[in-house]
Amino acid sequence: MLTSLVSGMLLAATSVMAIPASLQGLISTDITWTGQVVANGPMVNFTGPSLRIIEQQIAAVYPGFTWATAPQPEDDFSLSGLNVDDTQDDTNPSMLSCWEGGAGDADASHITDGIYYLKTVPGYCTNGAGSSNCGQISCSYNSAILWCNNNKHTYTTHCKSLAKYAQAIVNGCQRITRDSAHDTLWTRGTQGDEHGISVIAAKPVVDC
Repeated sequence: MLTSLVSGMLLAATSVMAIPASLQGLISTDITWTGQVVANGPMVNFTGPSLRIIEQQIAAVYPGFTWATAPQPEDDFSLSGLNVDDTQDDTNPSMLSCWEGGAGDADASHITDGIYYLKTVPGYCTNGAGSSNCGQISCSYNSAILWCNNNKHTYTTHCKSLAKYAQAIVNGCQRITRDSAHDTLWTRGTQGDEHGISVIAAKPVVDC
């Protein structure tokens, strides 16, 4: 039952630890996805180092599975009545730190691709207790998005809700380089919130 699955994972904001001012390296750990794989099916858990790999794990058990084919009800299995971070529609601009986190700047176009990908993921994402416990959401062309839990307890939220954090980084942290061939828009930053979670968009320590 979903209630028993997530009960005790979400605590009040009074237990939140301060979000680190800078994360120079990506502290990578597995994340857990919880949701339905087939319509009217049971809630299941899959754990892996990234959502892309979790998607592949599910497809190995349920051939043809993609996030786009998964059930995506309007309420996304709402955790109503529990303290979830995605009750906020907008991120807090005062908790955006540009040019920090990761191993360097990332191509903003590839981070944007990762944001679009994240918006297709239904269900819940769970991250273990911090501080700075970071699970990779996506990574391609050396452009990574990580979700970090800075609390002393496990945290669960709607996977899709994390997209707005990465989008805030792309919107607020930009620089352009120009050469004879083309212009490139770069981004890098950390977007936190009052619930003690943050998202990093940056070049990863390990190439992808």
